[in-house]
Amino acid sequence: MSTKNSLTRFVLRRPTPPGSMIPPRTHATGTNYDTSFSRREAVRRVRAFLLDSSIAPLTRRLTHPTIINAAVLDTLERPIIFVANHQSHLDTPLILAVLPPKLRHHTVVGAGADFFFDRRTKGFFSSTLLGAIPIDRVRPSRASAELATQLLEDGWNLVLFPEGARTPDGLTQELKSGAAQMAIKVGRPVVPLFIDGTYEIFGKASDRIHPGSTTIVIGQPLVPHEGEKVSDLNDRITDALGVLGREAATDFFTARQPDQALPFPAPSRSWVEAWRTSEHRHQHEEPRRWPKMFGSRR
Repeated sequence: MSTKNSLTRFVLRRPTPPGSMIPPRTHATGTNYDTSFSRREAVRRVRAFLLDSSIAPLTRRLTHPTIINAAVLDTLERPIIFVANHQSHLDTPLILAVLPPKLRHHTVVGAGADFFFDRRTKGFFSSTLLGAIPIDRVRPSRASAELATQLLEDGWNLVLFPEGARTPDGLTQELKSGAAQMAIKVGRPVVPLFIDGTYEIFGKASDRIHPGSTTIVIGQPLVPHEGEKVSDLNDRITDALGVLGREAATDFFTARQPDQALPFPAPSRSWVEAWRTSEHRHQHEEPRRWPKMFGSRR
């Protein structure tokens, strides 16, 4: 090859940057998965149809939900941050089935990026059918937080499970503060939801679904106070879920009595059993049914 031709090829060829300057390849999975397609009008209509015609009815048939304080849902104005305890993969479709259409069809769900978005196919169906968005539950993620915040500011409701994962034994785990932090940032209320019964139907250790009954207790909206710290709002959310769990087991007034003050989350199953069989519990004439977050049912 002549020197002239070599020089021409060198001048016209696209320059090759040094290896150290080449940006790392990003994978379209995990928190990098782009879910914007699932919020386009055509996909939203498909999801609304599937939720109303098949997913919600099937979920109700499997879980036979009893909804306590459902009237709160009719008074809510978007956007809302819903927070719930996490017993099963059925929790998400159950929440969507419980929400009225005006809220259901404008709701996205925070889902573990390492599980629901580890493959593009799984991410596609999670986003299309449930409106899921990837949340990094292993470590704080700016991408996850920015996406969730932007959707709230755009008027979307958001469902979060602050425990970060399904309970392994039925007991509720400590709540992470992401929901409280987001509520303070966007200035929108948090509505706590307590779910009882899905652990028995399809818990983490279950290999198949066992149809049964569930209870969902809707809490009053928790509006962030001016200047409130994230830890303080997270404590309020924790306390509210504890009261709703006791209400699922007893009734509105009993759940708010001082002698029902079982901590939430419960520190351990053995502690719960000791509390449940303690002397003051036998003062009641009839045994009470406590949700799985409080240990074994009586």
